[in-house]
Order: sequence, then C-alpha cells, then structure tokens
Amino acid sequence: MIQAAILNGVVKLLAKQFKLDKILEYVENPNDADKRIDEMEIDVFTLKKEVIRLDKMAHEPRDFIQCDCCKKKIKEKKKK
Repeated sequence: MIQAAILNGVVKLLAKQFKLDKILEYVENPNDADKRIDEMEIDVFTLKKEVIRLDKMAHEPRDFIQCDCCKKKIKEKKKK
C-alpha cells in the first residue's frame, strides 16, 4: 500500500519534471501543423481534379518548324 503511494508520487513528480502532460497533449490533439497539412491535402486534391479537367480539354500538340534561311519564321508542320 505504501509502495503504491510512493510509486504514484514518483510518477507524478517525473511527469511534472519532464512536462509529460504537455507532450501527450501535443501528440494526441490536433495542432497547427496538422491543420496546415489538412488544408494542403484539400488544395492538392482540388488542383489534381482541375489538372485532369484541363488535360481533357487540351488539344493535341502541334509540330512547328523553323525556316532554314531566316530562322525566324515558324509555321505548322504539314501532316503526311
């Protein structure tokens, strides 16, 4: 009985000394970093859907060539 009381006292003293209650609160409860990560996950999901939508709307890539003489004029390559 006395050993249990002493042991409880030692545990409480150690917990207070090393601030274990604050450590447990930080680990178990959501904090600022958790909230920012949640917001970023929502943003990434939204942007991924937007990229997929834009990719479906995009046209096929076009091939262009340069003039060998002037190197400035660019025209579309004719399909064969």
